[in-house]
Amino acid sequence: MKIRINRYLAECGVGSRRQCDEVILSGKVLINGEVAQIGAQVDKDTDEILLDGKKILSDLQKRYYAYHKTKGAIVSRSDENGRATIYDALKKLNVENYEALKYVGRLDFNSEGLLLLTNDGDLAFTLTHPKFQVKKVYFVKIGRELGIAEMKKIVETGVVSEGENLKAAAVRFKFRDGDKFCYEMDLCEGKNRQVRRIFEALGEKVIQLKRLSFASVKLGDLPYGKIRELSQAEVEALKNKFQ
Repeated sequence: MKIRINRYLAECGVGSRRQCDEVILSGKVLINGEVAQIGAQVDKDTDEILLDGKKILSDLQKRYYAYHKTKGAIVSRSDENGRATIYDALKKLNVENYEALKYVGRLDFNSEGLLLLTNDGDLAFTLTHPKFQVKKVYFVKIGRELGIAEMKKIVETGVVSEGENLKAAAVRFKFRDGDKFCYEMDLCEGKNRQVRRIFEALGEKVIQLKRLSFASVKLGDLPYGKIRELSQAEVEALKNKFQ
C-alpha cells in the first residue's frame, strides 16, 4: 500500500508531517534515486527512501518515554564543546533505537526534570505547538520571598524580558528551605528560558529549576538520569487531549 512521503517520514520519526514537508523541499530525500517531491506516494516494501544518503525505515514501533534529565546534560544530539548530551545518556541506558527519539521541548544546561522522548513526530510537534497551550509545571527555588504583587504581575500582566512579554499561567508558594523559597510555576508557553527570564526580570536568580510535569505526564519518583516507558493510558491521555 502506498502512502504520502511526508506520512512515511513522520512514521520514521523524522518529524511532524509539516516538518517533513520542509525536509522534502530541501532536496535531502530521495525515492529510488530521484529527489522526492511534495505529495509523492511511496511503498515502504518496494521503494528505497533515503534521507541524507541513508536508508530510513518505518517499521519502528512507536515509543514514548519519560526521562529524568540531570543538571549538566545538553538537550541536543551533539555539542560543539564536547559536553555530554541526553543521547549519550540514552546510549548508556541501552535504550533501543535511541537515535530515532526526539525530545519534546527543551530543558537548558542547568535545569533538570521531566523530558518526554518519542519517535512519534506528529505527537512531538503537537505537544510543542504554541496554539495548543500545553501546560508544564516547574519547581523553582530562589533566594527570597516573592511579594503578592509580584506573583500577581507574573500571571496577570507579565514581565518584559528582551523585548518579550512573559507570563505564567499560575505561580504558587510551596515551602521555605532554610533561607531559600520554593515555588511551583505553570507555563502554557514555550519561550526560550522562560522561567529563568521571568525571575531575572524581577531581579532574582533561579537557584534550582526542575520540570515536574508535561501535559498529563508527571515526573513522579523517577530517579535522576533514569528513563521509563509511558503506560498505554498515559499515551492515550496525551493523544486524546488534542483530538
